[in-house]
Amino acid sequence: RVVKDRSTYNRGRLLLVEYEGIINYVSLSEASIDGRNSSLQSVPTAINMFYADQRQNKRLCYYFIPHIGNAFTDYHLFVYRLLMTAGVDFLNIGSYYQQSVLPYRNVDDLIIDRRENQTSNSSNNSSYVSKTSDKIQIYAKTFGASKYESTLLAVAISHIADRPIDLFNICEQDLTRLPQASMNTIESLGNISMHYTSLFLDKREYLQQTDRTELRSASYLYNLFNRLGSKKCALCGCEIPEIIQGAHIWGVAQISRTSELDDETKFGHAVSGHNGLWLCQNHHKLFDANIILLDNDGYVKIKDSLVTDDVAFIRNTTFKPSLDVRVMSDEFRGYLARRNETVDLIHSHRLAV
Repeated sequence: RVVKDRSTYNRGRLLLVEYEGIINYVSLSEASIDGRNSSLQSVPTAINMFYADQRQNKRLCYYFIPHIGNAFTDYHLFVYRLLMTAGVDFLNIGSYYQQSVLPYRNVDDLIIDRRENQTSNSSNNSSYVSKTSDKIQIYAKTFGASKYESTLLAVAISHIADRPIDLFNICEQDLTRLPQASMNTIESLGNISMHYTSLFLDKREYLQQTDRTELRSASYLYNLFNRLGSKKCALCGCEIPEIIQGAHIWGVAQISRTSELDDETKFGHAVSGHNGLWLCQNHHKLFDANIILLDNDGYVKIKDSLVTDDVAFIRNTTFKPSLDVRVMSDEFRGYLARRNETVDLIHSHRLAV
């Protein structure tokens, strides 16, 4: 028995095929391939229906119909690998694409592919995946077609995760979270904790702090991802996500003590993607302690009072004497100038590497 589901816009190309006691959810490709997220947004809907179905004998499938356009761009191949990782069977990909397409075996490979895909499509960055020492983190955009990609990322990563997953719903406009069907699917996976964050919620957290000197904001990290891309230390090039952190330039403690700004403006500075860098744990601590400094032109400086061995250590672990030009936005320069109002740059010298 074959049933074509037409109940919603997204489900218009979903077939339910009952054969030999198995329910096959078959998602059909687009007849015209003309977008990134939009051309595949029906698939997560099929996944949600699949997980909502309590029957045991069921299967998720994808089937290519004759189509116009390129269904095998780098982005589409990335999504197909996600689908395979999520347990989707491709019924006829070999008829349209001759090279091998395989599921991801670990989250590290997925992050690398995601990073490369976002680098080549920087105008359309959406959701981000990263890791800490004990968690996998998904920063999920919930607006427009991005919400479908966010659902797919969560399901795929849950199949290969080696540690618990935190999913941060980055709320935008009037859509405050992922669709309920997606949330139900994610909750059923068992290894994902969902967190709902927005500028409003982060602002409330900031305002309710007793000393307002610290802000662990998913929105801030998302803004850093959006401006700088995937985690990579600005001073040594380390790309191990577990040890890369978001480092404020104009610190939250400095911001909170500024008397000329109202609380809303302070919060805007605290979460700005221009007010920060990706730094490894080592360089972050050195920077916070003002052992290494950044002058207003983005050059690395070190304190004159450091002993020779410490200077040698910093030289041996710092491979970039200045920040990349793309980091030095006007807004970033402004934050750097505010930081340096309280820093002793006179008794320091530029790092020679």
